[in-house]
Amino acid sequence: MLLSTQQQFQACISSCEDGQLIAHYKMFTLRSVYQPIFNSKPQIIGVEALVRITHDNKKQIRPDLFFHSDTYSMEDKINVERLSRVIHIRNFAQSKYKNLRLFLNLLPSVGEYFAAEDMKTSLLNQRLKDLDISTSQLVMEVVELDACNETSLKYAMQNLEKNGFSIAIDDYGTRASTKERVTTIKPSIIKIDRSLMLGYMTGNHSPLLNAIELAQKINSEIVVEGIESQEQLDAMLKLNIDMFQGYFLAMPEPIPGLCVFEIA
Repeated sequence: MLLSTQQQFQACISSCEDGQLIAHYKMFTLRSVYQPIFNSKPQIIGVEALVRITHDNKKQIRPDLFFHSDTYSMEDKINVERLSRVIHIRNFAQSKYKNLRLFLNLLPSVGEYFAAEDMKTSLLNQRLKDLDISTSQLVMEVVELDACNETSLKYAMQNLEKNGFSIAIDDYGTRASTKERVTTIKPSIIKIDRSLMLGYMTGNHSPLLNAIELAQKINSEIVVEGIESQEQLDAMLKLNIDMFQGYFLAMPEPIPGLCVFEIA
């Protein structure tokens, strides 16, 4: 059964002693962490919400492995993604960052549901109003998985944009985050996978420079992901890049404990 009502979501959510909301789904516990995204000044312009998944056996499951795995059903993946979004938004709303942008990962299979939905009356839109968060603050990151139908995904993203949300393509340069998907959706932000940055650092400049050229062609902003050293940061600052993200700049943490490294 796909979770779809406020009552179903609320039944899965509880509060920790520190005030953070967590979600329980079958044998999983879901928690929110947030990684800041910087401009070149440097200033934190937003945070990306990331889910931490713990099995009842206390073992943590990497989110990328969970969503790429054939072990779990698509129904479970969709429900985990939806529950994650619920706690991410609510935890964000009670933080000092609530006036910044919030980047949320979106499975293409989930995104397609937005194609026919009336976003003005949707549960998501109502929750944002209740929490005093504008749709213009939310960036929906389409992750690199395949869509059932790329055309449906395109219409879904257009529907979100019409209602004030921003669209990003996540991990550009890997799997289904391709030039074809970018030119079809025309996102306002392209998040470039760290593999392109690492290639650039070793002399393979073309993939990263081509991605920057593509972004400029469709008037998209660029985020470079996975910066883990001063050398990488310095190299990226020399290029025409808008935003930066990576462990060198700030680690993913629960919002009250964000550990931020000042850019030199």
